[in-house]
Amino acid sequence: MHGFDVGDLERRLVRAEISAAAIPWADRKVARHRASLRVQVSLCDLIGQRLQAMGIDPKCAIALRLGERAAAELAGMPDTPELRASDAAPPTGPNSSEAKDRLDRKIARIADSMVERFGRGEEPVDLANASLVELLAFVTAFGPAAQMA
Repeated sequence: MHGFDVGDLERRLVRAEISAAAIPWADRKVARHRASLRVQVSLCDLIGQRLQAMGIDPKCAIALRLGERAAAELAGMPDTPELRASDAAPPTGPNSSEAKDRLDRKIARIADSMVERFGRGEEPVDLANASLVELLAFVTAFGPAAQMA
């Protein structure tokens, strides 16, 4: 039921495990923030593209403005290929896989709930007030990838 690339996320986790030990502690906080901003931009871009493919104007999804703000903040930060490489993966540790699994389950629960509402003739989501997780669940459940499954 995933509409996003789980393999890419797993590759990022492995890269983070390898590079985490090489990054000084003082730089890790900045790197995590940059990585978080990059993920927000990527996620918002993905959701916006999926909404467009569904014939929905992404501007209706207010939460996608987070991606615009993150992109603006990133534009004001120093950036090099080395920084992008060190930021490429989310934080890892003993709970990182568990956190990913919790997020996957949360998205699946939200998507299932949306499908149930849709089945009852209700709107599956309020785009104007939906969180990024809700938007991701929506495009996962109703987007082009879901229609091909």
